[in-house]
Amino acid sequence: MSKKQYVGIGLFLLMALLSVVGPWLAPYAIDEIRDMPFAPPNPTDWMGTDYLGADVFSRLMSGGQQLMVLACLSVLLAWLAGGLLGMIAALQGRWLDRVLIVIADVLLSVPGLLLLTLVVTVSGRGYLAAVIAAILVMFPDIFRLVRAATLQQLQQDYVDMARCRGESLMSILLREIAPNLLPLFSADIGIRLLAALFILATASFLGLAAPQPEADWGLMIMENRQGLSFQPWATLAPIAAILLLLIPLNLSLDGLFTPSRKQNRQKMLSVLSHSDTTGDVSMALDIKHFSLMLPTQTLINSLSLQVKTGEIVALVGASGSGKSTLLRAALGHFPATVAGLEGEIWLAGRAVFSLHDRALRQLRAHQTGFVPQDPRLSMMPSQTIETYLRIMATRRGLPAQQRKQQVAAHFKELGLPDGVEFLQRYPHQISGGQRQRVMVVAAMLGYPALLLMDEPTSALDSVNTQALLRWIASTARAHSMSVLFIAHDLPQACQIADRIVVMSQGKVTEQQQTQAFLRSPSSLAGLQLLEACKPELLALTEEYVFSPLLSGSSIKASYAGRTALESLEFSIGVGEALTVAGRSGGGKTTLLRALAGLQPAASGVLTLHDGMLPLNIHQRSRVQKSKMQYVAQNPASALNPFYRVRALLLRPLRLNVPTLTVEQREQRLHEVLQQVGLETHLLSRTINTLSGGQQQRVALARALIVRPDILLCDEVTSAVDGPTRLELVKLLQRLQREQGIALLIVTHDLTLPAQLGGELMVLDHGKVIESGRASQLLKCPAHKVTRQLVAAAKLTTDISQ
Repeated sequence: MSKKQYVGIGLFLLMALLSVVGPWLAPYAIDEIRDMPFAPPNPTDWMGTDYLGADVFSRLMSGGQQLMVLACLSVLLAWLAGGLLGMIAALQGRWLDRVLIVIADVLLSVPGLLLLTLVVTVSGRGYLAAVIAAILVMFPDIFRLVRAATLQQLQQDYVDMARCRGESLMSILLREIAPNLLPLFSADIGIRLLAALFILATASFLGLAAPQPEADWGLMIMENRQGLSFQPWATLAPIAAILLLLIPLNLSLDGLFTPSRKQNRQKMLSVLSHSDTTGDVSMALDIKHFSLMLPTQTLINSLSLQVKTGEIVALVGASGSGKSTLLRAALGHFPATVAGLEGEIWLAGRAVFSLHDRALRQLRAHQTGFVPQDPRLSMMPSQTIETYLRIMATRRGLPAQQRKQQVAAHFKELGLPDGVEFLQRYPHQISGGQRQRVMVVAAMLGYPALLLMDEPTSALDSVNTQALLRWIASTARAHSMSVLFIAHDLPQACQIADRIVVMSQGKVTEQQQTQAFLRSPSSLAGLQLLEACKPELLALTEEYVFSPLLSGSSIKASYAGRTALESLEFSIGVGEALTVAGRSGGGKTTLLRALAGLQPAASGVLTLHDGMLPLNIHQRSRVQKSKMQYVAQNPASALNPFYRVRALLLRPLRLNVPTLTVEQREQRLHEVLQQVGLETHLLSRTINTLSGGQQQRVALARALIVRPDILLCDEVTSAVDGPTRLELVKLLQRLQREQGIALLIVTHDLTLPAQLGGELMVLDHGKVIESGRASQLLKCPAHKVTRQLVAAAKLTTDISQ
């Protein structure tokens, strides 16, 4: 915070404290007649007397308590009403949402003074009327603010996970959504308090709130204004008191809630040397001896890396090695808790640490394109695809006609619909693979000098992954673009990368030309990555007779009026594996959500343990919910960032197995951590401090802790590195073998069913185009789409051999 803000906060807190304790400090009673009306200041009455002859100082000391208490009460009640109704409107939708929006719009259209007059007319004068008016004035803004924030949270998978484990509506509101609104509340409360103080003071000044002879600053101004010329203290003192409350509060709000990341960045950069502000212009990115420290650990340790103009570099390494942190640091974006920086980063020849925020934003917008790992968290849910692309192009200075031409051409090359109907969709109305491709197109608009990508293909099937990576490479080389991208799929990355950079524990352990790296990796971390990519041949020598567990017939689903699934049939037994594969947008995730009870427009017949399983999650029993656990595609979205790992894992136990003792819960907690290969010290960590692989394991642990019969897994290995992927596959196999857990897995990677075995079902455009034993289907695919998927999978495994 700035000095101005510290002064503002100090003055406001001092005045607020004096307002509350003032009545006990007043030398006389507020209605004690001390002298003639409007007597001048004297030794016993420091500020003279008011129009009644009462001591001005005593009334001044007593006049702020009601104002401050009622203002805080008004803000609290407005937030309770507006916040709760905003969350309910977003969560329930339909007619309730429309009715509440109309009410908010009506209140918003009525001026505050008129609203105060109407309330006084109905309820009579007094503080109650002023408080009600203040609440009604603040309610519409709070309602809309919370409703919009809740709608954004509803795009996160952790709300669906709460529904799946049987949380009630009130529990979802209070446990999953409300905690994540606390930053919004803290940023808004000061503004609302300012408004409430103004409304209440105005009401008292107009004689509509405090009754005479109550001591109230607003009422004091109204009562004594006729004596301003010969006893100014009676009027000016309450005016000064109100200003000393409002002005410091207003000053302290200016930038008070700017994210600490910006403050930390300015603090850290101020200690760095910026003598060499111009770097090598032949380098798109130049990082020298860069270190980034948190209070408890070092994320990046004296790392140096260069990306030449026109070069494509793949950044690989185990989860938690610092890849994503480095990529964001290249853009001048650091964790909020950063404690120290060393070294320098040059972007397009300019020293990142020497740039002010505005100059850095301009440099990012014009010189770089960025594709984050999780597009679901990065695209605004309230913006259509067309609006999102238009904003990105405008920031880069790309004219509208060129934007339309590039979007149409790129969409066609990447297999995306380029019609008006698709462009008018919102992010939640398209598949994860489509969102990822849209973000790549947005990053490539105008062909920036440097393209930074964090796992740009994690939500894509192998066919679309190949197509996207080849398109990126050919486009980048045609326009002399440099590319630095993080990849967990090493074989795919090797198809386009000129150079491979291996990271481990915040350091670069090796960097070689791609072919040299494939022939002979020079570091242990590189060797482990390469070894993990070699295909594991799994021979199923024994056949087992499995009892039926979950089956479905005539499963159909639609989305926004479009058919997403057409009459699917399947069954899976205890300990079996059923893999659902197909191209992006084929209906895989829709099927999984339908089975989890989260797809609104779904129909058909589901049976679990020979009993009927409703397609609506709210109609399922608690036992049915616990027997089938859903592991979503994006762990960062599926795990509520407000809670620590311990709370996330213990909540399903308390909800589904409430009879367990504290000791039994702790034992179950440590068992599941051991199962998924997580260390116990991570229990005290929040999700945003974990790597992608650790987040995936936490999501899996939360599903396993209630000991389900079946796991519904959506791309559980797509966002992890090779060694972590192998460990997850081995874990799934062990769960099948030792606990008899059935696996229904959605994937675009056909090496997964090759390892897990069991049944394979291939979807395309919502239809089953081919199904059977995975080993046979992968050996002799009959359908064209299956052959493409198999060919892509073989290509990636061949490269790693």
